[in-house]
Amino acid sequence: MSALAFSGSASSGGARLLIASAVLLLGLLLYTAFLAQQFTAILAIAYIAALLGLFLGWAKLAEPKYSLVCDAEGVRYQHRSGSWCLPWSAFSYCAVPSMEGKSLAYIGFKVTNIDALLTGLPVRLAVKIMTEQRPLYLEAVRQSCGSGQCATELLREKDQYKTSVAVYEGVKAVFAQRMLRLAAATGLELMVPVNVAPEQAESWCRAINKQRLTQLQDPN
Repeated sequence: MSALAFSGSASSGGARLLIASAVLLLGLLLYTAFLAQQFTAILAIAYIAALLGLFLGWAKLAEPKYSLVCDAEGVRYQHRSGSWCLPWSAFSYCAVPSMEGKSLAYIGFKVTNIDALLTGLPVRLAVKIMTEQRPLYLEAVRQSCGSGQCATELLREKDQYKTSVAVYEGVKAVFAQRMLRLAAATGLELMVPVNVAPEQAESWCRAINKQRLTQLQDPN
């Protein structure tokens, strides 16, 4: 099969930002050394902006070029902290999730075989995903608790999660429970952030769903 690759644009513009920030920093150093009579607050802010630009540019370059790649094995999410693979047979479809009628900046997957994901999920990546998606998770908890009085109970997470196949502990157990909480709020267990318009994300979902059907019908 021909591979599909989708870029969430998180890495785009990194080189330009890095170069522009480096030029700005060099200009500030020359100005400070030869022209500035004193180090002012405005000059300090300019230095901070240049250093922040360098950091953000480097961070963008560290992101994978493609965040989602579809190959013969399934859908792969590529992150600077690692990657996970969701086999074609382990989910029924993907879609743009929504809460309270508003589309979210994610692509979500309806997972039918959680073991296929958890088994190969790197712990470091799981921690990073949970940290980055914490606002989404808290909103999902709020959606599941209309009165606002049960949030504390819903935020309690067990350190063990059982399926018919295996028992998961620690980080993977918490990750699995959060998947279920997201599914209760959106109908989708697994989320991938995207920095594109909802229409573009929906187009990606259609392409992935079409590829899934093709792959399951004709694996070769």
